[in-house]
Amino acid sequence: MLRNILANFLGRFWGFLSAFLFTPLYIKFLGVESYSIISFSLVLSGFMFVLGAGLSTTLTREFALKTNSNNDKVNTIKTFELFYYFISLVILLLFFTFSGFISHNWLNLDKVSPDDVSFFIKIIGFGISFQLLCEFYIGGFMGLEKQIKANTYQIIWGIFRNGIVIIPIYFFPSLKLYFIWQSIITIIYALVLRYNLLNELNVQIPIFRKPVFDKSVLNNTWKFAAGIFLVSLVASFNTQMDKLAISKLLPINILGYYTLAISLAQSIILLVNPISSAVMPRISSLFSQDKYVEVKDLYEKMTLFISILVFSFGLNILFNGKNLIWIWTNNLGLANNSSIYIPILSVGMIVYSFQILPFNLAIANAYTKLNNILGILSLIVTLPGYWIMTNIYGAIGAAITWCIVQSLITIIYVYLVHKKFLPDIIQLKFSINNYIKPLIIILIITYIFNQFTNFWPSRFGQFFWIGLSTIVSILVAIVFLFRTKDYEKYIKRLKKIFK
Repeated sequence: MLRNILANFLGRFWGFLSAFLFTPLYIKFLGVESYSIISFSLVLSGFMFVLGAGLSTTLTREFALKTNSNNDKVNTIKTFELFYYFISLVILLLFFTFSGFISHNWLNLDKVSPDDVSFFIKIIGFGISFQLLCEFYIGGFMGLEKQIKANTYQIIWGIFRNGIVIIPIYFFPSLKLYFIWQSIITIIYALVLRYNLLNELNVQIPIFRKPVFDKSVLNNTWKFAAGIFLVSLVASFNTQMDKLAISKLLPINILGYYTLAISLAQSIILLVNPISSAVMPRISSLFSQDKYVEVKDLYEKMTLFISILVFSFGLNILFNGKNLIWIWTNNLGLANNSSIYIPILSVGMIVYSFQILPFNLAIANAYTKLNNILGILSLIVTLPGYWIMTNIYGAIGAAITWCIVQSLITIIYVYLVHKKFLPDIIQLKFSINNYIKPLIIILIITYIFNQFTNFWPSRFGQFFWIGLSTIVSILVAIVFLFRTKDYEKYIKRLKKIFK
């Protein structure tokens, strides 16, 4: 499992690094308004991914269960794949139908023509429909615990999709070229993933074939898949509605500044996802074998480790948001316009990250009811809240709404998931050991380092100092909070892996 965690970290690190490297270049070659349109395309992607989220997560779980044979897995992918083809067709129809309305009646454009944006949205539809297939096939690799392969494919795709595109837009700075490039690369990536996943199962399934559904697959998975779909739908509204409100009520450039701040704050989540992606198949496997003690021990250690990482990175981002965007973009104007959102978004991301591992604990047991109840209740606040707060306070109002809602949901959700699946955990003791103690230790260290940040006038000097603060926070917290035998064991495993 440690190999898979490291592989997932490398994959997520590449995602963060590519954003760090390429976002300033997109802004430089295409302009802030064009980058804001790219940001809006990510909002559309976030909503559309809901359509396939249930099947992708279900595939991961079905592939992870030890009780399923290879033939069961083949039948599952055959059946689910046909649903994805239908979903992709629906997405294309939606984007072609509403592209004109979105560009002319929704977005507050300045320099870019609405007709051009309508064409871009149609191209984006192709990319998103195939990207859904990519997420589906990656879910299969994750369920088979082939995270190293999955992340290798994702890194290569990211290099071609987000990196090499810099070359053509450098010579021909055009959003049309940017979106066409991304869609073509994604289509090729989907075909490569499909071919290699089927090889893992030692089977070949024609793309064009007679639609045949395995009823037993549907009977065994539809409730779980429907539950995940509803979870994803609610989560999509809760996480994308702020940006949707900003895109409608405010100038499109504000969405670009807000997205920059979110991109920085989301690096906190990127630390947790690699761990949860590796842990979830293992937890599913252990639960299927009734190994409760092993689940509890693994969960407690991973929670503490996640807390240390989240607080170390999150608090340094919170204290140094403006400096980090300046380091990132070398543009003080962007830093000034984006940094005002970072403290609020950082707090929200820190708290939200503590939902992820409990969510995997619930998913390992095919339990989605609680997510749906809390999510639907939260919509009562977020749906009107984003629009009212954005209309009154601007983008900062959207950030405040998101932060408050996520904080309340996390406290309730973590408590109830522990009570249902880990009843032996003493909640107060668990919270003190895994949340409060790491927070206090790391807050002291990052605060002390922050007092000397301005002594480093150069971008490199400040980056070094903030990075040093993060590393020291992690190491000190590990020494104080982990037992010696625990981190010595993991050091030995790391050495073995790197050999």
